[in-house]
Amino acid sequence: MAGTPGNFRVSQYIFDRFREYGLEAEFAEYEVLLAYPEEIRVEIVAPERVVLANPEPADPLDPLTDVSRTPVAQLPWNAYSPDADFEAPVVYANHGRPEDFRQLEALGVSLQGKIALLRYFQGYRGGKSYEAEKHGVAGILVYSDPMEDGYFQGDVWPDGPWGPPGHLQRGANVYDFLVPGDPLTPGWPSTPEAKRIPPEESRILPKIPMVPLSARDAAEVLRRLGGPAVPPGWQGALPFTYHLGDDRLRVRLVNRQRRVRTKIRNVIGRIRGSEFPEELVVLSNHHDAWVYGGVDPSSGTATMLELARVLGALAREGYRPRRTLLFGNWDAEEYTLTGSTEWGEQYADTLRRTAIACLNVDAAASGADFSVSASPLLRRLILEAAQAVEDPQTSQPVYDRWAKSESGANVRSYVSGARAEAGGPLIERLGSGSDYTVFFNHLGIPSLDMLFDGPYGVYHSVYDGHVWMSRFGDPGFRFHAAMARLWGVMALRLANADLLPLDPRAEAEALDSYVEELRPEAPPEFFARHLAPLQSEARGLGRAAARFDSRARGWLRDPKAHRPALARANRALLQLERDFTHPDGLPNRPWFKHLVYAPKPSYRAQVLPAIAEALQRNDAAGAAEQARRLREAIRTARKRLEETR
Repeated sequence: MAGTPGNFRVSQYIFDRFREYGLEAEFAEYEVLLAYPEEIRVEIVAPERVVLANPEPADPLDPLTDVSRTPVAQLPWNAYSPDADFEAPVVYANHGRPEDFRQLEALGVSLQGKIALLRYFQGYRGGKSYEAEKHGVAGILVYSDPMEDGYFQGDVWPDGPWGPPGHLQRGANVYDFLVPGDPLTPGWPSTPEAKRIPPEESRILPKIPMVPLSARDAAEVLRRLGGPAVPPGWQGALPFTYHLGDDRLRVRLVNRQRRVRTKIRNVIGRIRGSEFPEELVVLSNHHDAWVYGGVDPSSGTATMLELARVLGALAREGYRPRRTLLFGNWDAEEYTLTGSTEWGEQYADTLRRTAIACLNVDAAASGADFSVSASPLLRRLILEAAQAVEDPQTSQPVYDRWAKSESGANVRSYVSGARAEAGGPLIERLGSGSDYTVFFNHLGIPSLDMLFDGPYGVYHSVYDGHVWMSRFGDPGFRFHAAMARLWGVMALRLANADLLPLDPRAEAEALDSYVEELRPEAPPEFFARHLAPLQSEARGLGRAAARFDSRARGWLRDPKAHRPALARANRALLQLERDFTHPDGLPNRPWFKHLVYAPKPSYRAQVLPAIAEALQRNDAAGAAEQARRLREAIRTARKRLEETR
């Protein structure tokens, strides 16, 4: 856990391995606001007394699941929840989505001053809290229903990969979809001398407490709730009918946490480029976890270390990449994407000038199914790498299994996606929830997040450790190795290419489709006047990209003879994602600079966010102004490609 002695030992281990493997290594330290639990108690007080918020049971199969001597690992808590001690009636509110709260109000169920019992999934926990605040909820109990990650899905730990009834999901309850990073330094790096705002002025710290429960404890509440039966679609997998609640059942919620300014420590490793050392390919992962983090993040951390070892050995043998490979192993990701955000803010100007892409692997493997979310500019790179790396189970290219799969939301992903091409594999859109956010949404650097996915019911629980991984997530660790190969192939192609493997035609196609998605949300006359021209501009960008691609392929026939032209082409490609950012950012959340992508409170991707959100507010003038901004951005990108000769 970030800020603890154990976490500092992990960062020192990573630093030492980077040095051992021949990388230039350094720490990047920041002082940030973190939180730790002191007292968490939840109990039913009427009509009878039942103690809830119980620790996760230890399992003899994995002795490390006994955390009874480590309160910070034993207590059920969600970081940054404010102190509270009160009693209130309980209302069951399904997943806590906006539509769930609206349905309760339509049914005449009051939420004011109540404790809302919510299910995980269908959105990020911070988004649930953000919405609950709007409806006058006093506090939240959130649990993992067996419908989503327990016995309804299959065998549970220790007999299978799904969560047992006593498991619970920790996490941060923070509104980092407004601005990520240290809550006291929103938008600037949290160096020791930095200005800090008072906690009460932070937009991202919650105003109401949230405590996670296991399904076993949540069942004690749900089986006692009165009132009407739940609407269709709200029933979970516990073996009784769910009800919405009435005032007869009351719960006491006690949440006390210690919020402290403390040090976090990123580990940065570099393999300096031989020809373009100022240009950076960023490989990204974090090392902090809520308990052990066998999948999230340690599978990714182990894979990063193996890749650093191999690429370091190649560099020592004389095979040094042409561009610099930067290994960013971040701290405090689990709190507010903190370490990567502070570092990205500190080096923003340099990164805008020199960073080619961010390749993020939050977790490397929890199964065998390749899943990737990415900027469309990286489409070509991803497809070619997936065709070049072998699937450990099938001995066929990773691409082949991936092309046959269908995306589904997993315990970490809150995604919406579109096909990469007709009949091709799914490349999902980047929302938020991992360390690519500062690079993509704030700085305009093409980014991706990838993993080998699979049944994973122990997310952020004490059971997410090495034993679970070796039995269920990746026996033999073959998909860890496959991820190292994929990550390495992508990184080296970006680092060594005569022409950067970025795909502006994919960007143009995506923009065209995103505008079309807004058609149902916009009045016909507004669409014709303000949005149809965006489609015309996107198609013009696509034609310019095709001509640019044709010229560039000609230069590649003799790269040495066309070095100046290829250098100009690479500078143009480097700036394309930046062309879709605006210095003013999005209305009401200016930290997010990208005009095409931003996260919703659920962490799902919102495309054309400023336009879409203005239309949702019935702000036609605001939507028109945002459409004008985007139109200018597309024209800038088109001219950049047209003028590259």
